[in-house]
Amino acid sequence: MSELPRSVVFATDVLAPLVEIAQEAADAGFHRAWTTEYPGRDAIARAQYLASSTDNITIGPGIAYAFTRPPLAMAALAADAYTVTGGRFMLGLGAGTRGLRSRFYGVDDFDRPAPRLAEYVELMRAAWQATDGLHFAGRFYQAEIPQYENPHAPEALAGLEVFGSGLNAVMLRHAARACDGIALHPLAGAEHYLRDVVAPAVRAGTAQAGATRRKLACWTIVSLDDDEKLARERARMALSFYFSTPSYGTVAEKAPWADAVTAIRDGFRDSGPDWSGLARLVPDEMVDDLTIAGTPDVVRARLSEVEERYAANGATEIVFQTVGVGLTQEEVVGNCRRIVRELRPGR
Repeated sequence: MSELPRSVVFATDVLAPLVEIAQEAADAGFHRAWTTEYPGRDAIARAQYLASSTDNITIGPGIAYAFTRPPLAMAALAADAYTVTGGRFMLGLGAGTRGLRSRFYGVDDFDRPAPRLAEYVELMRAAWQATDGLHFAGRFYQAEIPQYENPHAPEALAGLEVFGSGLNAVMLRHAARACDGIALHPLAGAEHYLRDVVAPAVRAGTAQAGATRRKLACWTIVSLDDDEKLARERARMALSFYFSTPSYGTVAEKAPWADAVTAIRDGFRDSGPDWSGLARLVPDEMVDDLTIAGTPDVVRARLSEVEERYAANGATEIVFQTVGVGLTQEEVVGNCRRIVRELRPGR
């Protein structure tokens, strides 16, 4: 099997050092670079910054939170970003978790996130395609602007791709119906979940849209170090962080490591974010199912089998996500740099 297009996501608060790594990724032939969003950092601003500092790689937010920006504001932002980058911008959108929306951002009106996100994308597309006013009446959003003038010719935005982020079946189905592709949450790459939940949901949503295929970017947690034990420990901390969130528990329902997720959640409730302590609850089989961790040689050896499994379930791209929980900024940047150098396409 030929390798999947390879991309990298910069899941870190660090910004300036990423310019050099993004250019190195471009020179190495990576498909694209993704930026992330969290309180304190903006994925779209970061994508534009990195795009302005490189000249031959597509960069986009993976993901930008839809609930912090009204759809017409996002449509304008994405259209301008796509234009000023010469078409090297794509838009990744996500709804986040309910806890993230309410506790971090104070947003409580993004109910029914899956159909709402799909309609959000539909309104953006209506704005991009409008030539004589904008008229949109949906379940969640309405826009009636007879005097609306599209500053961009619709054909000039034809290549602007929208990826919807998803984990559960309902979100994946709606994202596949409304978006050009899906940015798959890294936990969704578990073998049983990818086969039994992700692939059928994406097929169903694609069929509802009358399309033949949707792009599927499979995100994968990668931890690289010359010390294999340290690399796997960092992967364990990343998994303990993710599974401390109850809404991610659906991935574990039929997994052979389901009991470990229950233990992690109980431990988090009792002791809080002690990621090193909670990492001890993560078994080896969980690390192997959900991450690629180890020395460069070990990771490269495992990568081909992971790519094959992803491709068999519809993947069109593999996205390497750095570990970050419990690491210093320098360690996170170092792992990003190792990913680009050790896992470059064609190696």
